Amino acid sequence: MSDDMSEDKKIGLWGVVFTIVGFVVGVSIFILPAELYDKAGPAVLLAYAIAGSMAIVTCIATAQIGTLMPAEGGTFVAITRLLSPFFGFLAVWVLLAAVVLVNAFIGYGFADYFVYFVPGANKTLVAASVIMFFGLVNIFGSSLVVRFQAALVIFFLIMLSIFIVTGLPHFETKNLSPFIPNGSNSVILAATIGYFSFAGFISLLEFGGEIKKPTINIPIGLGISFIIVFASYGGVSLILSGIDAGIDFKSVTTPVMEVAKTFFPNWLLSALVVSIIAAAATTINGLILGYSRDIFVLAKADLLPAFLTKVSPKYGTPSGSIIAYTLLSVAAVLVGSGIGQYALVAVLGLLLQQLFIAIGLFRVPQVMGDEYENAEFKLPKSLLYVVSVLLFVISASFIIMNVMNEPFFGVLIIGVLGAGTIYYYLTSKIRTKYENISN
Repeated sequence: MSDDMSEDKKIGLWGVVFTIVGFVVGVSIFILPAELYDKAGPAVLLAYAIAGSMAIVTCIATAQIGTLMPAEGGTFVAITRLLSPFFGFLAVWVLLAAVVLVNAFIGYGFADYFVYFVPGANKTLVAASVIMFFGLVNIFGSSLVVRFQAALVIFFLIMLSIFIVTGLPHFETKNLSPFIPNGSNSVILAATIGYFSFAGFISLLEFGGEIKKPTINIPIGLGISFIIVFASYGGVSLILSGIDAGIDFKSVTTPVMEVAKTFFPNWLLSALVVSIIAAAATTINGLILGYSRDIFVLAKADLLPAFLTKVSPKYGTPSGSIIAYTLLSVAAVLVGSGIGQYALVAVLGLLLQQLFIAIGLFRVPQVMGDEYENAEFKLPKSLLYVVSVLLFVISASFIIMNVMNEPFFGVLIIGVLGAGTIYYYLTSKIRTKYENISN
């Protein structure tokens, strides 16, 4: 699909930044920091520092894989080449299960703030409707998606900056004591869920084939995006931790808005709510843009039904896979679940994806040989090996710690991996049988 896309229709540097920032920051910045503060107290700042450190490793790995193999559905393409088609499929199978839940999580976040303007609106209906709307927008082409994304991201970043800057005069250091009121385990748990806030960087792999000059725009775009994201989450967490607004974060669904009420005039409060709604929209928009491509690539590889390879003749977008991902996300919304549960399940899925990416990255010099040696963007072998080992160890450690705290999630992971394995081998047998009959 990207081979037929003209260069002027591809995504440039700032398109990469707006897409990634909109996807990574999104509405979760207005919800998760408060939930993590409830778990870890002021140590939420430390939790985000840990999560951010891990994200740096993820960004470096994504930059190397993305510049070597820029493609739609880049996770499947990269892992298939570096490991095997089975592991490529399994990584995407787990990833899709995770990101469908992410979309439902964001849809509910959108609805939580939407009711500020439309009290009494059905949140499930609102969440499902916004996902379907952006599914339609994505069918009209990635260039339109990016323009839409840019406008929304600029607006919510301006409002986020105003929230942080105007909140600083109300900040009191005494509110940071005790810094770790619930013990070190609470910080680790908060850091794991907090990683949900940064996990979206790796989503760039899924639309790498639609990026102009990938060897330049991917690493630079990731670097700029990381700085913006880290500053945003750090700033919001600082304000929530340092202002004594007398709010029980566990009992409110719109924590940032509740804190803002203590120092924002009403007209500015309304603008903040609009920006939060815009932030949710950017994430939903980015999710559909990125992960519909995984469905498309799996279908092209005959691992999913052929109708999912349908491409819009007018817009050149993978309309079949966009519709499929949109409908799966709506189904997840209709099932319903707590925001915290969705976030934790989703981040565990993304961590599993990173295990596959880490192993694949380690094998790059061996498998890609001259391509790696002659690449315009190339990590030195020693650094490449360090990054791959760190990514594997960090991802595996976070998975193990969370499964120990919540054994149910371990059973869920095994169930998803098992179902994917069974599906892969059943479809392989069907394909083999069909090929034998055809011959």
